Amino acid sequence: KPLTLTPLAWVAGTVYEILVQPGEQFYVFAVKPAQGSGVILRIADAHTGAPMSSVTTGNLVYDLMKEAYFRKLNVQVAYRDFGPDPQSGTNKLCIDRVFLTQ
Repeated sequence: KPLTLTPLAWVAGTVYEILVQPGEQFYVFAVKPAQGSGVILRIADAHTGAPMSSVTTGNLVYDLMKEAYFRKLNVQVAYRDFGPDPQSGTNKLCIDRVFLTQ
């Protein structure tokens, strides 16, 4: 039976915060839209919500989000919501795709 994915949601804005906790497999980027509050997104498996064991600059999502942060670029991010994560106290909003714009 094919896996049913949660629907994509989108946020557009700037990356204003990065949190990396490799021991916990927790890689988080906060995106602030032009209006409204920030959205906390994580790098994880966008099809299952499972953590990723090793995220490095070889990971395209990590690399693009890092560039967006340092260059203050506008970013559009599609993510999937896998519900509450008791460990972090936030929902597991897992990045599916990233667009950079100027």
